[in-house]
Amino acid sequence: MISWLVDTSLALLTAVIFLAVYLAAAVVLAVLYLARRSGHAAALGPLSPGLLSPLGLIFGLLVGFLVADVWSDRAQAATSVSQEASALRDVDLLSSAFPAERPEIRQLLRDQIDEYVTTEWPQMADGRATLSLAPALLVQIRGIVLGLPIQTDGQRVAQDRLETSIDRALEARRTRLVLSASAIDPLRLTALYLVAVTTLAAMGCVQADRLRRAATALALLATAMAIALTLLVAQGAPFTGYYAIDPGHLLEVRP
Repeated sequence: MISWLVDTSLALLTAVIFLAVYLAAAVVLAVLYLARRSGHAAALGPLSPGLLSPLGLIFGLLVGFLVADVWSDRAQAATSVSQEASALRDVDLLSSAFPAERPEIRQLLRDQIDEYVTTEWPQMADGRATLSLAPALLVQIRGIVLGLPIQTDGQRVAQDRLETSIDRALEARRTRLVLSASAIDPLRLTALYLVAVTTLAAMGCVQADRLRRAATALALLATAMAIALTLLVAQGAPFTGYYAIDPGHLLEVRP
Protein backbone atom coordinates (compact mmCIF):
# COMPACT_ATOMS: atom_id res chain seq x y z
CA MET A 1 0.00 0.00 0.00
CA ILE A 2 2.77 2.43 0.93
CA SER A 3 4.75 1.60 -2.22
CA TRP A 4 1.63 2.35 -4.27
CA LEU A 5 1.21 5.68 -2.50
CA VAL A 6 4.78 6.76 -3.19
CA ASP A 7 4.50 5.84 -6.87
CA THR A 8 1.16 7.54 -7.50
CA SER A 9 0.50 11.08 -8.65
CA LEU A 10 0.91 13.93 -6.20
CA ALA A 11 -2.79 14.84 -6.41
CA LEU A 12 -3.95 11.32 -5.59
CA LEU A 13 -1.33 10.94 -2.86
CA THR A 14 -2.50 14.18 -1.25
CA ALA A 15 -6.15 13.16 -1.50
CA VAL A 16 -5.55 9.73 0.09
CA ILE A 17 -3.53 11.09 3.01
CA PHE A 18 -5.89 13.98 3.73
CA LEU A 19 -8.85 11.60 3.53
CA ALA A 20 -7.22 9.16 5.97
CA VAL A 21 -6.40 11.89 8.51
CA TYR A 22 -9.77 13.65 8.18
CA LEU A 23 -11.52 10.31 8.54
CA ALA A 24 -9.69 9.72 11.82
CA ALA A 25 -10.73 13.19 13.03
CA ALA A 26 -14.34 12.51 11.99
CA VAL A 27 -14.33 9.22 13.91
CA VAL A 28 -13.05 11.00 17.03
CA LEU A 29 -15.75 13.64 16.71
CA ALA A 30 -18.44 11.00 16.15
CA VAL A 31 -17.35 9.11 19.29
CA LEU A 32 -17.54 12.32 21.31
CA TYR A 33 -21.02 13.05 19.96
CA LEU A 34 -22.31 9.54 20.67
CA ALA A 35 -20.79 9.57 24.16
CA ARG A 36 -22.50 12.88 24.87
CA ARG A 37 -25.84 11.61 23.55
CA SER A 38 -25.62 8.46 25.69
CA GLY A 39 -24.69 10.37 28.84
CA HIS A 40 -21.09 9.12 29.06
CA ALA A 41 -19.38 12.34 28.03
CA ALA A 42 -17.78 12.75 31.45
CA ALA A 43 -15.75 9.59 30.87
CA LEU A 44 -14.00 11.21 27.89
CA GLY A 45 -13.34 14.69 29.17
CA PRO A 46 -12.69 17.48 29.15
CA LEU A 47 -9.09 16.46 29.84
CA SER A 48 -6.22 18.75 30.73
CA PRO A 49 -4.73 20.62 27.73
CA GLY A 50 -1.31 19.62 29.05
CA LEU A 51 -1.89 16.19 27.54
CA LEU A 52 -1.42 17.60 24.04
CA SER A 53 2.14 18.77 24.62
CA PRO A 54 3.82 15.35 25.03
CA LEU A 55 1.72 13.77 22.27
CA GLY A 56 2.53 16.59 19.89
CA LEU A 57 6.20 16.28 20.79
CA ILE A 58 6.16 12.53 20.05
CA PHE A 59 4.50 13.14 16.66
CA GLY A 60 6.97 15.90 15.82
CA LEU A 61 9.98 13.78 16.78
CA LEU A 62 8.80 10.87 14.66
CA VAL A 63 8.24 13.14 11.68
CA GLY A 64 11.65 14.72 12.21
CA PHE A 65 13.46 11.38 12.37
CA LEU A 66 11.74 10.09 9.23
CA VAL A 67 12.32 13.33 7.33
CA ALA A 68 16.03 13.25 8.26
CA ASP A 69 16.37 9.73 6.85
CA VAL A 70 14.40 10.53 3.69
CA TRP A 71 16.27 13.75 2.93
CA SER A 72 19.62 12.13 3.64
CA ASP A 73 18.91 9.33 1.16
CA ARG A 74 17.66 11.80 -1.46
CA ALA A 75 20.70 14.03 -1.08
CA GLN A 76 23.06 11.09 -1.38
CA ALA A 77 21.18 9.74 -4.41
CA ALA A 78 21.27 13.12 -6.16
CA THR A 79 24.97 13.44 -5.40
CA SER A 80 25.69 9.99 -6.84
CA VAL A 81 23.91 10.88 -10.09
CA SER A 82 25.89 14.12 -10.36
CA GLN A 83 29.16 12.32 -9.64
CA GLU A 84 28.37 9.65 -12.21
CA ALA A 85 27.61 12.26 -14.84
CA SER A 86 30.82 14.12 -14.02
CA ALA A 87 32.88 10.93 -14.27
CA LEU A 88 31.35 10.01 -17.64
CA ARG A 89 31.99 13.51 -18.89
CA ASP A 90 35.65 13.15 -17.90
CA VAL A 91 35.83 9.90 -19.84
CA ASP A 92 34.50 11.69 -22.92
CA LEU A 93 36.95 14.59 -22.60
CA LEU A 94 40.01 12.48 -21.78
CA SER A 95 39.37 10.20 -24.73
CA SER A 96 40.42 13.08 -26.99
CA ALA A 97 44.02 12.14 -26.16
CA PHE A 98 43.48 9.05 -28.33
CA PRO A 99 41.97 10.24 -31.65
CA ALA A 100 41.84 6.79 -33.19
CA GLU A 101 39.84 5.22 -30.38
CA ARG A 102 37.73 8.24 -29.42
CA PRO A 103 34.81 7.66 -31.84
CA GLU A 104 34.29 4.13 -30.50
CA ILE A 105 34.54 5.27 -26.87
CA ARG A 106 32.05 8.09 -27.46
CA GLN A 107 29.59 5.75 -29.17
CA LEU A 108 29.82 3.29 -26.30
CA LEU A 109 29.29 6.12 -23.81
CA ARG A 110 26.25 7.31 -25.75
CA ASP A 111 24.74 3.83 -25.83
CA GLN A 112 25.49 3.25 -22.14
CA ILE A 113 23.76 6.45 -21.08
CA ASP A 114 20.78 5.57 -23.26
CA GLU A 115 20.58 2.20 -21.54
CA TYR A 116 20.68 3.87 -18.13
CA VAL A 117 17.81 6.17 -19.07
CA THR A 118 15.58 3.66 -20.86
CA THR A 119 16.23 0.55 -18.77
CA GLU A 120 17.80 1.22 -15.38
CA TRP A 121 15.74 4.27 -14.43
CA PRO A 122 12.38 2.47 -14.81
CA GLN A 123 13.84 -0.47 -12.86
CA MET A 124 14.94 1.85 -10.05
CA ALA A 125 11.51 3.47 -9.99
CA ASP A 126 9.91 0.02 -9.57
CA GLY A 127 12.48 -1.12 -7.01
CA ARG A 128 13.74 -3.87 -9.34
CA ALA A 129 17.27 -2.58 -9.95
CA THR A 130 20.07 -4.85 -8.70
CA LEU A 131 23.85 -4.94 -8.65
CA SER A 132 24.00 -8.36 -10.26
CA LEU A 133 24.50 -7.00 -13.78
CA ALA A 134 27.47 -4.78 -14.59
CA PRO A 135 27.11 -2.04 -17.22
CA ALA A 136 28.44 -4.01 -20.17
CA LEU A 137 29.26 -1.04 -22.38
CA LEU A 138 31.17 0.78 -19.66
CA VAL A 139 33.09 -2.40 -18.94
CA GLN A 140 33.86 -2.57 -22.65
CA ILE A 141 35.20 1.00 -22.52
CA ARG A 142 37.44 -0.02 -19.64
CA GLY A 143 38.84 -2.85 -21.79
CA ILE A 144 39.58 -0.41 -24.58
CA VAL A 145 41.28 2.00 -22.16
CA LEU A 146 43.49 -0.72 -20.71
CA GLY A 147 44.65 -1.65 -24.21
CA LEU A 148 45.29 1.88 -25.47
CA PRO A 149 48.62 2.38 -27.31
CA ILE A 150 50.72 4.71 -25.16
CA GLN A 151 53.16 6.84 -27.13
CA THR A 152 53.65 9.94 -24.98
CA ASP A 153 53.71 10.86 -21.31
CA GLY A 154 50.51 12.83 -21.84
CA GLN A 155 48.72 9.76 -23.10
CA ARG A 156 49.94 7.78 -20.11
CA VAL A 157 48.48 10.39 -17.76
CA ALA A 158 45.24 10.43 -19.79
CA GLN A 159 44.99 6.65 -19.59
CA ASP A 160 45.41 6.68 -15.80
CA ARG A 161 42.74 9.36 -15.44
CA LEU A 162 40.43 7.47 -17.76
CA GLU A 163 40.70 4.41 -15.55
CA THR A 164 40.03 6.53 -12.47
CA SER A 165 37.01 8.19 -14.09
CA ILE A 166 35.53 4.83 -15.09
CA ASP A 167 35.97 3.55 -11.54
CA ARG A 168 34.23 6.67 -10.21
CA ALA A 169 31.35 6.18 -12.61
CA LEU A 170 30.94 2.55 -11.59
CA GLU A 171 31.04 3.42 -7.88
CA ALA A 172 28.47 6.19 -8.32
CA ARG A 173 26.22 3.81 -10.24
CA ARG A 174 26.44 1.24 -7.44
CA THR A 175 25.47 3.91 -4.93
CA ARG A 176 22.40 5.05 -6.84
CA LEU A 177 21.26 1.45 -7.42
CA VAL A 178 21.51 0.72 -3.70
CA LEU A 179 19.68 3.94 -2.78
CA SER A 180 16.93 3.20 -5.32
CA ALA A 181 15.73 0.49 -2.95
CA SER A 182 15.48 2.86 0.01
CA ALA A 183 11.97 3.83 1.11
CA ILE A 184 10.03 4.65 4.26
CA ASP A 185 9.58 1.60 6.44
CA PRO A 186 5.83 0.74 6.38
CA LEU A 187 5.93 -0.09 10.08
CA ARG A 188 7.34 3.32 11.00
CA LEU A 189 4.86 5.14 8.78
CA THR A 190 1.99 3.14 10.29
CA ALA A 191 3.22 3.98 13.78
CA LEU A 192 3.35 7.67 12.82
CA TYR A 193 -0.24 7.55 11.61
CA LEU A 194 -1.38 5.85 14.83
CA VAL A 195 0.37 8.54 16.89
CA ALA A 196 -1.44 11.14 14.79
CA VAL A 197 -4.77 9.45 15.48
CA THR A 198 -3.96 9.30 19.20
CA THR A 199 -3.11 13.00 19.22
CA LEU A 200 -6.38 13.80 17.44
CA ALA A 201 -8.25 11.75 20.06
CA ALA A 202 -6.51 13.68 22.83
CA MET A 203 -7.45 16.98 21.20
CA GLY A 204 -11.06 15.84 21.03
CA CYS A 205 -11.07 14.82 24.69
CA VAL A 206 -9.63 18.20 25.70
CA GLN A 207 -12.62 19.88 24.00
CA ALA A 208 -15.12 17.14 24.86
CA ASP A 209 -17.58 19.55 26.48
CA ARG A 210 -17.75 21.81 23.41
CA LEU A 211 -18.28 19.84 20.20
CA ARG A 212 -18.11 22.84 17.88
CA ARG A 213 -14.77 23.89 19.31
CA ALA A 214 -13.64 20.28 19.17
CA ALA A 215 -14.56 20.10 15.47
CA THR A 216 -12.60 23.28 14.70
CA ALA A 217 -9.56 22.16 16.69
CA LEU A 218 -9.61 18.71 15.11
CA ALA A 219 -9.88 20.18 11.60
CA LEU A 220 -6.90 22.47 12.14
CA LEU A 221 -4.75 19.77 13.73
CA ALA A 222 -5.71 17.17 11.11
CA THR A 223 -4.81 19.59 8.30
CA ALA A 224 -1.36 20.24 9.76
CA MET A 225 -0.74 16.52 10.23
CA ALA A 226 -1.94 15.69 6.72
CA ILE A 227 0.40 18.30 5.20
CA ALA A 228 3.37 16.87 7.12
CA LEU A 229 2.51 13.30 6.11
CA THR A 230 2.02 14.28 2.47
CA LEU A 231 5.42 15.97 2.23
CA LEU A 232 7.04 13.00 3.94
CA VAL A 233 5.48 10.27 1.78
CA ALA A 234 5.86 12.24 -1.47
CA GLN A 235 9.64 12.19 -1.01
CA GLY A 236 9.77 8.72 0.51
CA ALA A 237 11.74 7.11 -2.35
CA PRO A 238 14.54 8.92 -4.23
CA PHE A 239 13.73 7.61 -7.71
CA THR A 240 9.96 7.16 -7.42
CA GLY A 241 6.99 9.47 -7.46
CA TYR A 242 6.44 13.16 -8.11
CA TYR A 243 9.81 14.22 -6.66
CA ALA A 244 11.80 11.42 -8.31
CA ILE A 245 15.39 12.19 -9.27
CA ASP A 246 15.60 12.13 -13.06
CA PRO A 247 18.56 11.24 -15.32
CA GLY A 248 18.87 14.80 -16.56
CA HIS A 249 22.53 15.14 -15.57
CA LEU A 250 23.43 12.00 -17.50
CA LEU A 251 21.61 13.25 -20.59
CA GLU A 252 23.50 16.53 -20.35
CA VAL A 253 26.87 14.74 -20.67
CA ARG A 254 25.70 12.35 -23.39
CA PRO A 255 28.25 12.65 -26.25
